[in-house]
Amino acid sequence: MKIEQLNPTDYSFIPQLLATLIASLSIALFSSNTFAQGLSVNMTDDLVPSVGPISRVITVLDTDFGAYDQRQIEPLQDLGRQSQSAGEYQQALSFFKQALHVARVNRGLYHDSQISIIESIISSEVALKNWEKVNKHYAYQEHLYLRLYDIDDLRLEQGLKKISNWHITAFNVNLDGNQIQHLRKANRLFKLRMRVSQNTLSLGDPRFMMLAENIKICERELFLASDLNLEMRRRHPRQSGDSKPRRPSYSESKGRVFVSVD
Repeated sequence: MKIEQLNPTDYSFIPQLLATLIASLSIALFSSNTFAQGLSVNMTDDLVPSVGPISRVITVLDTDFGAYDQRQIEPLQDLGRQSQSAGEYQQALSFFKQALHVARVNRGLYHDSQISIIESIISSEVALKNWEKVNKHYAYQEHLYLRLYDIDDLRLEQGLKKISNWHITAFNVNLDGNQIQHLRKANRLFKLRMRVSQNTLSLGDPRFMMLAENIKICERELFLASDLNLEMRRRHPRQSGDSKPRRPSYSESKGRVFVSVD
């Protein structure tokens, strides 16, 4: 079973730009307690990556920048990408989380500018193999997409596809030992994507077949793992000569579903 590897995004960075940023940029240090102040508290706050103190002092692009000046967002992301390309993923996370914090303060709790920042955070956590945090960030990403886009917006399907791909991969290779949980989430996302597709795609689009097939596989796998199936097998055990049924796994790439049998 060939699974596409999860690799951190390969970002390029111009050294001269970094020199300019370091020569002129200064970022105030803020603790996670400061991050919590000034933000509206809501039930999803525990999904948002917390901002810890930045590990080293950086000189500033413009001394007029305040701690929450939105002009910091792009330079912080650039510095995060440069840290990623250098393999400094913890440092990259500090930059990306600070950028996310500034974006939320200036643009509200739900804004599409957060999407790319969360994706950068996820790529660093993947590189560090922090699967629990990756799962948490994808959960927030899902919530963000659902708040930003309606059920008849194709951007919602495109966003949910990234999240269902994560759960597919986590299920197939059992990254964190929570296969059934990932399977349930993937199944729910496939059904939601089907609803969005019905509102946005023309009849005959191949994505309908792909989604239907993935839903079918999810439902079958969930049944095989259910207490009902286990009880049925206990009451009606197979004859010793029967072979164990093969279990399909699946992945999705470029709008197509790939099914393999373990």
